Amino acid sequence: MTGGFDDADCALYGHEVVKAGAQRNLAAHAGLPRLGWSDDALRVHLEAAAQGASFLLIYAPTDVDAARVMNVIRRVPFVFVHRYRRLTIEELT
Repeated sequence: MTGGFDDADCALYGHEVVKAGAQRNLAAHAGLPRLGWSDDALRVHLEAAAQGASFLLIYAPTDVDAARVMNVIRRVPFVFVHRYRRLTIEELT
């Protein structure tokens, strides 16, 4: 993969898979109080999936890795980038 990432550290998901998963997760969380904005992130995923977006997941455990990911992602059009940490979800630009 471009950027020096190992194929084992990357996964590509089509919009149908993400749409089904986001709908399932939102339904499971309905009415439950949640910390942070995980449901908001799921709604962003669902909206992008409904528009036919594909989803690329890349294992990037460090800030340096995340910066490398963004150097690759910025080369192509993208809708959003979410970085999942232990207790937070960041939106990267």
